[in-house]
Parts: sequence; C-alpha cells; structure tokens
Amino acid sequence: MDDIKFTTNMSSVNGNLQISVSMPSIEVGTIGGGTILEPQSAMLDLLGVRGAHPTSPGDNARQLARVIAAGVLAGELSLNSALCAGHLVKAHMAHNRSNVPSRAPTPAPATPVTGAQTPVTGGGPLSALSSAGIAPRR
Repeated sequence: MDDIKFTTNMSSVNGNLQISVSMPSIEVGTIGGGTILEPQSAMLDLLGVRGAHPTSPGDNARQLARVIAAGVLAGELSLNSALCAGHLVKAHMAHNRSNVPSRAPTPAPATPVTGAQTPVTGGGPLSALSSAGIAPRR
C-alpha cells in the first residue's frame, strides 16, 4: 500500500465514545495482481472476498476495504487506550526504549566469537536454501 492517509475521529455522543475511521484513498483488489499468490488468495478465501462478486461487481473489494478499516480502527482504539492509561509509556520503559534502567532487561543476542555464520538447520522454509549451500546472513 502506498501513501494511504486516514483520519480517526473520536467524540462523545450522549456520554458514549463514538470512534470512526475514514480511509478515502485506500486501494484494494480481489482480482489479479498479488491475489494469485497462495498466502494472499488463502486470506481472501478466509474472508470470503476472493475474486469478483457473482452478482454485484466491486462488492468484494468494498468488503475487503471494510475489513481493513475495521483492523485500523481496532488498532487506533488500542493505541489510544494504551496512551490514556499510561501503558504505552510503561511498556516502552520496561523494554528499555529509554535511558532509564529497565526492570525487565532484554538480553543481547549471542554473537559467535569467530564471526562465522550460524548454519541454518531444521525443516523450516530456509532448509532448502541451506542444503543448497545458500545460507542467509544472520
């Protein structure tokens, strides 16, 4: 996604929080492009929006845009809740994102002393590369 701008609005309506998100320039598609790739098509299938809508062209793309907007809205609500409750600052302090000593230090990753690369092992997605002698840099 390139240059998506959105606006989150929060207001009190009769003492209740009303929150909305507007994403006027979001571009989504359910046909062509990356939708032919297995992970993308699996997610579109899961959401029930893969391909063209059988009776109303564009409905699947509109539904996908609604799902994306709902995810953005949930993230905005979570972020603002953490800000208001002070949890965001506490989490940043606890994970050493400041000069203040942390109560929960994160250990540094172990680096081989010789500088040699760690071989890729196991049956994961990189095992084929490793067996071919092409190991990713770590």
